[in-house]
Amino acid sequence: MQTDIYYRDITRTENLESYLMERVVGAIEDFFVQDPNAHVTVRVETDRHRTDVRKPHYVCEVILKPSRLKKVIKVHKNDESFKDCVAKTVSALKASVSREADKRTDRRKRMQNPNLLIQDQPAS
Repeated sequence: MQTDIYYRDITRTENLESYLMERVVGAIEDFFVQDPNAHVTVRVETDRHRTDVRKPHYVCEVILKPSRLKKVIKVHKNDESFKDCVAKTVSALKASVSREADKRTDRRKRMQNPNLLIQDQPAS
């Protein structure tokens, strides 16, 4: 899996990069074990218009492009705390990826056993 991290108005440090890699890649690597061509883009930025009085405002965005799906998964969250911002993004990303995995599993089951289509439909 290819991972790119972009920083805007934040100083890049090794600790920051390792934290982002650990959280984001750790959250989705189980779903993309058999997809080595998946591409993950992480963008982290802070609000440019802050002053000495205003607190910083962080934005974290993750774009996931699996090679086996046509759909691109994009998650965008913001918060006043950097760690909370990343945590919100990771939890939303996990939910989105697991939802897509469930849909894929359901499609496979329906294709293998067409009788499930009749059983799953409610009687009218």
